[in-house]
Amino acid sequence: METIDAIIGRRSVRKYTTQPILDSDVQDIITAGLYAPSAIDLQPWYFVVIKSPEKLEEFREFMSEVYDKFEPVLLERFANHPATIAETKVFLKSLGGTQCCILAFMYQPDYPDKKGVIEGVSAAIQNMLLAAYDKGIGSCWMTAPTRAGMEEDIRLRYAPDHGDFIAAVTLGYPALTPKAPKRKMGRYQII
Repeated sequence: METIDAIIGRRSVRKYTTQPILDSDVQDIITAGLYAPSAIDLQPWYFVVIKSPEKLEEFREFMSEVYDKFEPVLLERFANHPATIAETKVFLKSLGGTQCCILAFMYQPDYPDKKGVIEGVSAAIQNMLLAAYDKGIGSCWMTAPTRAGMEEDIRLRYAPDHGDFIAAVTLGYPALTPKAPKRKMGRYQII
């Protein structure tokens, strides 16, 4: 697969089949994240992979709480799109039937350049999304826990000895792949 095809073809998948993801594929996806660029080579990421059915169910219950706190954000952002709100509710509470979820954190809590660290962790997440797509595995980058103000709850529960929670990524074989949203114009200039 050409890199540009992966970048343009990758979609946020929110509904997965029950087909399990091989451990070797999860390892390859994580490895792609570890090879992301980072400011002054800090490699400031730490990942927790949730794969056991019991731990996934526990995380789904937590995400149900997240939805309850995140709902006002959705109601404001998508006031004229109730179907989007309903779909998001189903996804956040079920995680789309994911077989695997990756939680991304800062490796340590006390980086002086927090913005640069967030950028590095975000680059690692993007690498993982592209690696998953290359393997035919769907993914969705989730920031709802942060927007709901529950990032500290996730950190204490899953990575208490590490830094801030940045985002979660669900993984699974797509049951449904959405079309690309229309791109917004006027988002760059060449000078």
